[in-house]
Amino acid sequence: MKKIKTIIILGFILSLGLFFRFYHLGNQSYWMDEGYTINAVISGTQNGYINGSSILDSGEKYFCPLYCYPTAQIAELTGQNAWSYRFLAALFGAFFILLAYYLTKNIFKNQKAALLSAFFVAFSYWQIAWSQQARWYTMLEVFFWLALLLFYLFLQAKNNKQKIITFGLSILFTLLAITTHKLAYVLPVIMLVWYLLENKLSKKKIIISGLVSLVIILVAEFGLGLHFITNAISNISFNYNLPYYLSFYLRNYWPFILIGIFGYFNSEKEQKKKIALIALPFLIYLLFLSFFTDIIHYRYLFHTTVAFYIIGAVLAIDIISKIRHSYLKTISWFLLILAFFLSGQGVIIPKSFYLLEADDPGQFKRPYYAYTPQPDWNLAYDKIKENLKPEETVISSHPHFNKIFLNQAGYWIRYDYLGMEDTNKIIKNNKEYYVNAEVINNLEELKELTNNKHGYIIFDYMAIDDKISPEITNYIQNNLKLFFFNEINSYSKIWVYQF
Repeated sequence: MKKIKTIIILGFILSLGLFFRFYHLGNQSYWMDEGYTINAVISGTQNGYINGSSILDSGEKYFCPLYCYPTAQIAELTGQNAWSYRFLAALFGAFFILLAYYLTKNIFKNQKAALLSAFFVAFSYWQIAWSQQARWYTMLEVFFWLALLLFYLFLQAKNNKQKIITFGLSILFTLLAITTHKLAYVLPVIMLVWYLLENKLSKKKIIISGLVSLVIILVAEFGLGLHFITNAISNISFNYNLPYYLSFYLRNYWPFILIGIFGYFNSEKEQKKKIALIALPFLIYLLFLSFFTDIIHYRYLFHTTVAFYIIGAVLAIDIISKIRHSYLKTISWFLLILAFFLSGQGVIIPKSFYLLEADDPGQFKRPYYAYTPQPDWNLAYDKIKENLKPEETVISSHPHFNKIFLNQAGYWIRYDYLGMEDTNKIIKNNKEYYVNAEVINNLEELKELTNNKHGYIIFDYMAIDDKISPEITNYIQNNLKLFFFNEINSYSKIWVYQF
């Protein structure tokens, strides 16, 4: 009876989680990175694939085999639309609800905590938000934690057959995670630390575990041809970004952090070790991103954030179970769920639009703020498409959207996409990397083009935020006719000018 009750509750949670992830899946406008995924899907369909990479119109490659290739097959069946492009993200996001349940159940042996973990994941704002983007984040977190769960089961296995099966599957999902995104290269390191924490140290065990981790990395580096470590070593830079990451995660996960801090110091030794295992992936990525790269992208930690929900669930159950009076337990449960939703962590009413991870520049007076630009590209291009004549062209700050919406490459104003890239690496023969757009190198070339042709210029806030030359921006704004403008927030604005 207890098992049936658990299945019913978990099924209910999963059903609602599915609904929230697929609700209005195709409504929200594409944002910049989604455009890269969608362009790779379309280009792969048109131009084919080489070693898992989509061949772009420029002849360059975009490595996205586990998300882009299946998405291309889905789009052929259901149409080239946002629902098709985002389907896999939503599906993996829903599956992760189950995975969170089994992670908690197998590691902490606590049925109630496992259900609560699934509940937190099912209604998590960030889990739902990233499940509705045509990107690989939910796919990565599924493969990442499947690899870790299977590795944990390998460590706990009592016979050789179980050890061989769980270890082999763990290696398989590790390679799948690394293939999904190179961020997963850290997995062998995490597994090595888990192994050392779960076993009494010996010279032989340290050597064997180190060699296994090295083999996995070498297979991914050279067997799969990812060359991530080679590139990472050449691009490593020492920075101090810790305050930005701490600020973001403290603001967004504070209920779980408070429960975690209070509960951890009241836990027994064995439970503390398990908490450390779950928290370790987040802490390792936090360390690397805070000190060894100048990129501040909170989403690069997203696949590890289930740690907050699992630890919060386990410790909340532990704390509430120690309360003697039933009415106080009821009040505690009510306050826990209330804090989850009122903090913004939980979504009680599904949305048609989710703001992604960002610092609001209006709130943070500091030299740098991170944001995920989400201007309404769809609406802007709809306006252009309604008025565009056959002989007219489009100059875009993100020409992959020209390809997606207009089926033409058009022109691109040269600038560093992230304010740090070497544009010589993404421009060949005066053509842009992603869709082979003609490159406008300076103001003189822009003037010549706008004086001799007709069309539209479209750019967003990110493109003019210390990226496109101010003299080019000033010329456009002072000499061309504003055709369309839309603002969602201070960092999600889009302009269209007519020439």
